[in-house]
Amino acid sequence: MPHVYLDQNALSGMRERVLAKSHDEELRALKTLVTGKSVEVLYTATHLREIQQIPHESYRQEHLDLLWGLGAAYLTPITNMLVRSHPKNVWNDFLENESQNAKSGTKSLVEIQDLIHRKLSGLPVDQTFSELNAMLQNDLQIVLKDALSHLDSTLGSEVGEDQLESMKVQIESQLSQIKNMQGLDVPDDQELGPKPFRELDQIKEIEKLPPEQVIPSIEGFFRKENPNFHWSDYFEGTPENHIAVCYSLLNWAGYWADDFTSMGKGKDRFNASKNDLMHVQSGARCYLLVSNDVAFLKKADAIYKHLNIGTLPVRPGEALRYL
Repeated sequence: MPHVYLDQNALSGMRERVLAKSHDEELRALKTLVTGKSVEVLYTATHLREIQQIPHESYRQEHLDLLWGLGAAYLTPITNMLVRSHPKNVWNDFLENESQNAKSGTKSLVEIQDLIHRKLSGLPVDQTFSELNAMLQNDLQIVLKDALSHLDSTLGSEVGEDQLESMKVQIESQLSQIKNMQGLDVPDDQELGPKPFRELDQIKEIEKLPPEQVIPSIEGFFRKENPNFHWSDYFEGTPENHIAVCYSLLNWAGYWADDFTSMGKGKDRFNASKNDLMHVQSGARCYLLVSNDVAFLKKADAIYKHLNIGTLPVRPGEALRYL
């Protein structure tokens, strides 16, 4: 059974109320086709986070009802298992997990990491790198101490005492190392963000290249400009991380740019760009990745071709020809 991945704009456009206004017959035909038992639509925590950002509760429910109507399966984070229970149950579990992350300090930790990434991208962030590193150390301590507390409460459970003790030793070791954690040593007056890289003459020509040549070309320019930087120092060699590196290179080079450094009124393009990356990562596990966003599809195509991933990034009308 082929798996189909709809990004948020395609999924949102399939809601009956929206289709009645848009008269998008291609999207309606695709909705009918993927509702059949011969195709399975997948959705992820990225979809749920985007649904969570919708201000109207009734519109959130429309998305959950649509996922149920499509017979969609939930692709779990990390484990990549398929869950076929009602999307409303998945949604409730997602909200509970969000609440637990907030209590444990995990949510705050992610928010600080997000600030660091924004600052590196040239976006305005009030804190210095030194201050952000101190905040990161503090929140890491909170998260690890919370983990230790949970381990103490599991005594007498099915987990063996030797295994519990080993886990406690590992966490305590991590706690002791936090104070020596080195932050980014970046001068406050250094120009950050993609602008200097995008101004290279060679980079300005990349959109003229065939998709399979784009990332190798950008990598070559990047290595020339940053000979001492190695991606392997920061990322494990997982498929998801390979995709993240490629997506970052495309974004910084301005290849079908999604304006991730833009901060327009009411819009957070940095966050939207991060969600797009995660859609490309999850879409790599499917036969088709469907979107109406041409720039998004162009980046996904270049990445999949470079990494020899068989997923086809297509618009709704094109998807009809493959199913």
